[in-house]
Amino acid sequence: MEALKTIRNTPVSELMQKDVVTINGSQNVAQAIQLMKSKRVASLVVLPRNEDDAFGILTVRDILGKVIDPGENIYRDIWNTQVLDIMNKPVFSVDPTMRVKYALRMMNKLGVRRLVVLRGSELLGIISEIEIFHAVENLPAVAQVAL
Repeated sequence: MEALKTIRNTPVSELMQKDVVTINGSQNVAQAIQLMKSKRVASLVVLPRNEDDAFGILTVRDILGKVIDPGENIYRDIWNTQVLDIMNKPVFSVDPTMRVKYALRMMNKLGVRRLVVLRGSELLGIISEIEIFHAVENLPAVAQVAL
C-alpha cells in the first residue's frame, strides 16, 4: 500500500516521457503518421508558431476520427490535410512538480489521456496514462504486509 501511495504522490517529472516528439503544424498528416511510426509514439506535440502561440497536440485518435473517418460528407486525405487543421489546441498542461494523483484527476475530468509538462513556456515532457500505469505494473502482485 505504501508503494502505491508513493506513486500517487510522485511528481509527474519523475514519470514523464522526456524525449517528446514534436512537429510543425504546417506539415501534413501523412508526414505526422510517418513520424509517429518511426518514433513509435501515439502522439506528437505541435510546436507554437511564435512566442505568443500555444502548444498543440496530435494523437492517433485525432487522425482516425478527423481524417480517416471524419463522418458523412466530410472529405479529407492525409496528404492535403495539415496537422494544424486537426490538432487539439491549446494543449492541457501541468507543472513538473504536480503530483501524479492530481494529474490523473485532471486527465479524467478533461477526458484526455496525456498532459504536456511545461515549466513556463519550456516543453519538458509528456505524462500519459501509460507512464503512470507502467509505474503501477512494476509493483508486486501480492501486497506486502508489515508484521
